Amino acid sequence: MIGKTLAHYEIQGCLGEGGSGVVYRGRDLRLERQVAIKVLADDLRNDELAWARLLREARLASQLNHPHIAAIYDLGEEEGRAYIAMEYVEGMPLAEIIPEGGMAPEQVARYAAQIAGALAFAHEQGIIHGDLKGSNILVTPEGNIKLLDFGLGRRIPRSGMAQVTTSCLTLTEAGATAGTLPYLAPEVLRGNPTSLQSDIWALGVLFYQMALGELPFRGATPFELSVEIMVGKPQKLEKLAEPLQSTVRRCLEKNPVDRIPHGRDLVSALAGNAGEAGPGPEPLSAVKTAADPGSTDEHTKLTTAHSHRKWWAAGAVATLCVLLLAGIYARHVWVLRNVPHKTFESTPPKPAAVENPEARVWVNTNSGTYHCPGTRWYGRTKVGEYMTQKQARAKGYDPAANRACM
Repeated sequence: MIGKTLAHYEIQGCLGEGGSGVVYRGRDLRLERQVAIKVLADDLRNDELAWARLLREARLASQLNHPHIAAIYDLGEEEGRAYIAMEYVEGMPLAEIIPEGGMAPEQVARYAAQIAGALAFAHEQGIIHGDLKGSNILVTPEGNIKLLDFGLGRRIPRSGMAQVTTSCLTLTEAGATAGTLPYLAPEVLRGNPTSLQSDIWALGVLFYQMALGELPFRGATPFELSVEIMVGKPQKLEKLAEPLQSTVRRCLEKNPVDRIPHGRDLVSALAGNAGEAGPGPEPLSAVKTAADPGSTDEHTKLTTAHSHRKWWAAGAVATLCVLLLAGIYARHVWVLRNVPHKTFESTPPKPAAVENPEARVWVNTNSGTYHCPGTRWYGRTKVGEYMTQKQARAKGYDPAANRACM
């Protein structure tokens, strides 16, 4: 592709390559600016799940206007090649600049605050990243981060997850999926979809890695690593300084309910004020004036008199509300008894379309969704089987278009 033109983008060089495609450095010939172009891999052109992920990434990231999230410019297809044009960021992946032994504390604090702020913003827009890891975060020469790749679906393919977590191959032999495995939360390994809380877990893993230069959970094979994530404990957590130590500890709670609840709470925790309320002001009745030791008794009398007036006013307001409501009710009863009512023939509602449980659907067992007859992907995915809609529902599959077959 280098030296060629894709739509109105000139391809100038290769920035990286992964399992789903290649990212090129390019130039927008219309607007005359540098861009990064993610092109779907050739062998995934007819893969429904890959197309869906590319489209999802473009839709989600295009909603996020934040200084630490890479902007999406364009989505298109040219001669069968699907692509996303996005902001070009000069920098290195965070995973490649973490030294042995970890980063300096002030560097960890700087990057952690930026990453947490970007994730908090995405969560406030209702968007979950789903694949947070060091290779999806770029660090610019100025020391700023850019969060990339919002394309991972909320549902991890069942077959893919089973193959990875039960594999006895080494992590290197297991391939690209194993690169995400160290950041997956326990509930995701159990088959639950990614969530806000699994994003919080992934950040805990990433912050631990930044500070210590190693992952909190390790294993020689994907199976061993999965077991360690499910039941193990980070061995060097106490080496982290506060407030990072307590923040990471709460991020890595096995039960999602026990983790830091929201991205903004994570930002506060890193700043050292994670909801820890200080002592409140002393009550006025306990304050003494040095010039007049006897002022406490006088103040108590004034406070009591003020309290009595406050309760009297509250009682008067409550009485007035009761009288007003009684008047409204009496008028309503009088109208019902004395004003003739006109009857209207009600128009029966139109019958809504009814889900057909016996409709024969095509289940994509890789993506965990099913397709109705007459839709684009009905019977066309590589891995799948036919069954009734009722059977698909019972096995936990969801309609691909968020709409049941009628």
